[in-house]
Amino acid sequence: MRVPIAFSALVVCASLLYAQPKIEIVGGKKFDFGEIHRGKKVDRTVVIKNTGNQVLELGRVDVSCGCTGTVASTTSIAPGKTGEVLITFNSANFQGKIHKSVTINSNAPDSPTVVEFEGDVVQEITITQQFFFRDAEVGRVSVATVTLTNNSKTPILLTGYDTELTGLKLMLPKNPIQPGKSIDVVAELKAQTATNFLNDGVSIKTSSKNEPDVFVRVYGAVKEFKFQ
Repeated sequence: MRVPIAFSALVVCASLLYAQPKIEIVGGKKFDFGEIHRGKKVDRTVVIKNTGNQVLELGRVDVSCGCTGTVASTTSIAPGKTGEVLITFNSANFQGKIHKSVTINSNAPDSPTVVEFEGDVVQEITITQQFFFRDAEVGRVSVATVTLTNNSKTPILLTGYDTELTGLKLMLPKNPIQPGKSIDVVAELKAQTATNFLNDGVSIKTSSKNEPDVFVRVYGAVKEFKFQ
């Protein structure tokens, strides 16, 4: 029995139509990192499964923010097999609720595939303001105060500080900051040279395991001292 040419072509076209890769994100396209201590990097491995009947080719992986990084374990996934994409989030410049996305491009018909994640970036120690020495003068002591608040459930002791700014000294309290309480840290700057733009900082060391140091910037200008 001879099969009509038109019917054969139809069968071939139908086979081609249904021969395609299909991408599935195992466990769903959304996940939550939960509570993240500011400054920490967290990661999650997303498993990709090819539920189609053609090889799945992964293309470019785009992120919604420079805070997010990705590494794919492979670029080709055979039918029925899986691959992985490692998603890393850096919380250094964030505070509070975050919502980010990762876009996976592929040869699947419904490409691209968007994976979303959430989290809550928390700080154990917050700073009410930064150091400002706008009127500093060479050879004279300028004073500024910054307030630190302990948002954790345990006392936090300020153990020391590091700075590359010559002439900067901090007066740290001897007693720890109690939970929910605030303390003032006094800074003294005795500048050695004049500058139109002072942009430096100081790292305050703490007993907190989650935030072992708190960085405070020092802005301003230093003028030559003029006797009036």
